[in-house]
Amino acid sequence: MKQILVFTLIALMLFKDKITKEIINPGEKLQTDDLDRVNDLVKRGLCEIASVDYSEEDGSDTGEDSGSDNAKLVEFQGATYSLDVVKAALKEIGAGVNTNAGVKGVSDKLAALSEDQIAQLQEKLTVTE
Repeated sequence: MKQILVFTLIALMLFKDKITKEIINPGEKLQTDDLDRVNDLVKRGLCEIASVDYSEEDGSDTGEDSGSDNAKLVEFQGATYSLDVVKAALKEIGAGVNTNAGVKGVSDKLAALSEDQIAQLQEKLTVTE
């Protein structure tokens, strides 16, 4: 079983939820495990975080790597690297990602790199092997 974070948010003002299309009234509680959604709602002042809890995931395949955050792997140029190693290397070449970025966020960043940045990153990752 894999543990996931579940955020409980409290609405601060009236808004229409983009995902459920429901009208959310001030004081209503929302629960989600989508960190990007939490960050968006809090940043826009629509909600505040009431609590953060762990929930057990049933182990069904969601397309993400299983295991702890430290064991997540990212593929780059035909090789596999630890997520944390790739984040550190991206930061060193000036193409850093958010500290809470997961495999998808880092993979998206890798796909957006220029040829020059790819060469620099490959050099950094070769040194860390």
